[in-house]
This record gives sequence, C-alpha cells and structure tokens, in this order.
Amino acid sequence: MDPFEEFEFKPLTDGLGFHKKKAAAAKADVDADSFKSTSSPNILKSQGLELIEEGSTDPLRPPLPRKKSSTPSQVPSAPGYLTEVGGEASPSTSTAAVDEILKTLQKNRRLEFDENKTKTKITAQVKEEYKETVFSFSAGLLDGMLVMAASLLCLILLVSIARVDLVANLTQPDENYFIYVSTFSIFAGVAFIYLTLNRIYMGATPGEWAFDQRVGKPADLSSGLFCLKVAARSALVILTGFIVLPIASALMNKDFAGQITGARLLKKA
Repeated sequence: MDPFEEFEFKPLTDGLGFHKKKAAAAKADVDADSFKSTSSPNILKSQGLELIEEGSTDPLRPPLPRKKSSTPSQVPSAPGYLTEVGGEASPSTSTAAVDEILKTLQKNRRLEFDENKTKTKITAQVKEEYKETVFSFSAGLLDGMLVMAASLLCLILLVSIARVDLVANLTQPDENYFIYVSTFSIFAGVAFIYLTLNRIYMGATPGEWAFDQRVGKPADLSSGLFCLKVAARSALVILTGFIVLPIASALMNKDFAGQITGARLLKKA
C-alpha cells in the first residue's frame, strides 16, 4: 500500500483564505435568493424605486429610461414667442420676431438720417461774417519773422553758389551801392511772393490767419480780378517801405492799402 494515497495537502494555517472565499460566495447566493423571494413590486414602490419595471424581479438590473411626455412643456424664450423644450420655434412666431427687428432698424436709420439733415441745415444757415479791420502789429511781427528767415535762406544759397564774400561786399560797397540795392531786392522779392501767394491761395498770410484776419472774402478767391488786387496791395506796401502804410493805417484806424487797391483787410465778426 502506497503511503502517499491517503496523504492530503492542507494549509498549515487558516490565514490563506481559500475557505473564506467559498463561504462568502455561498452566502451571497443565499442572500440573493432570499431577496428575490421576499421583495415585491409594492414594497419596492413604497421605498421609492418606481423606475424598476413591475415584471422584473432582479433588483440589480438597471432601470430602463423613461419615455418623453407627449405634451412638452413650454418655457419662455426670446420676447414675442415661445419655444417647446427640445423643439424649435414655430415659423410664424420667428418671422414675426424678425419683422419687428427689421422695423426697429429702419426706424433707427430714419432717425439718424433726419439728424444728419438737421445738422447740415444748421451749418448751411450759419454763415461767417466779416468786418473791415486795420493792420495788426502782432500779425505783422509774425509775418516779418517768416519773410526774414526766407530772405536769409535765399542769401545763403546765393553766396554758396556764387562763392562771394558777402560781409566784405557789405562793408566795402562800390561807388553806386549796388550791393545794398540787390540785397533789398532779394528781401522785397521774397516778401512779395510770400504775401501774394498766401493771400491768393489761402486768403491770408500765416500771421493774419493766426489772428483771424484775411484779405477779401472766401468767395473772392476764385476771381482773377481779386488776384490782381492782392498783388497790387503787396506791391504798394513793399514800395512804401513795409512800414509807412501799415503804421499809418494803425494810427488812423483806416486800411489805406485796401482803400487804394480794393483788397481790403477783414476780420471775423
């Protein structure tokens, strides 16, 4: 007889847990059977488990989803119409809302157009008024500084191109003093161009513009005769020495150059 036939392998201790797993599985089967036998639909409903179907006896089975109600509730959405939950707005209500939006946009555009019309009418009605004035020393000082700067620039260009000693010629002039005449002619030519062009194209020199003065009205700028009058005024002031007529006009409060040539000096009223 083999001595190993009746030999049985057993764990030395109960801590390995093989027998516990079998016992736990058996206990779970017994509990499930007892739960199936004792549970009923009425008890489940009383406990709040209405989602479980009445025909099902398995409590561990997941509940089936409920069907949507046939009459969906209505919730307020955009102003002017209602939409159903899970549905779309009816065509009639949506078109009505679009019509209302378009009407409001048209009203806003009409209001803006009317405002622009009124603004243009107001600006058209307001016209600039001018009154006769006399020579201003502040405007003359600013214009004199600009004319002097332009004349010095021309002299610098002349000396650099001709390569002459301007200081020596001025300190030791010739017998006829042509050096002084030529220097004054340069200054006079720059002043004539400065006064005439600014008054013809802009209506005023920078000095006159800074102090709200001008020669002639804005409507006169398109006239060829007015250009001749402006040129005559500039030539008259230069020929009288730049100082005689302006000072006489300021002291007598009369625009003598404007009265003689017709190009009067004006100021905004």
